[in-house]
Amino acid sequence: MKKKLWILCIIVVLLSSFGLGLAAGYVASDYSTEEFSYDQIKGSNADPHPQSARFINIFYEGDFPGMSDFPITAEQAEPGKQALNALRGQTYTRLFPLIRPSKKGIGIYEVSGCTPSYTAYWDGKHLWLPDEGRWRGYVPSSPGQLEQEFQSSWQLQNGIIDGK
Repeated sequence: MKKKLWILCIIVVLLSSFGLGLAAGYVASDYSTEEFSYDQIKGSNADPHPQSARFINIFYEGDFPGMSDFPITAEQAEPGKQALNALRGQTYTRLFPLIRPSKKGIGIYEVSGCTPSYTAYWDGKHLWLPDEGRWRGYVPSSPGQLEQEFQSSWQLQNGIIDGK
């Protein structure tokens, strides 16, 4: 019985060492410390992030989204322009791959023509971007500033929709 317990303990220690080695290797590598601009890491996806509770629409002035008969005005395009500028105003580092996004964040999608393209999901701390069919997490250089910009864009967008 004691022999089996020792073998089990040795296996646990070896697996723990292996896991800690992987984590230390990740932290020490350029993978976790390399900084990217938004334009270097942006992607798009046909499906929204499953945990999006609200959305910010990125429209382009003069475009006719969907089946609309009326072009987008500068006022309607402003919230999306603010959100896009906020994304571009940060630098990003990759998140540890095992971290998952929080719920009820803000989905950001770009509308050009008939098809929306989901470009980002903000969970309040991390930015999630589509990458080959899955969502990859990034840490912005200033999460608080990005949160304020997104909240401002979202409120401006809702004010325009509600006619305020």
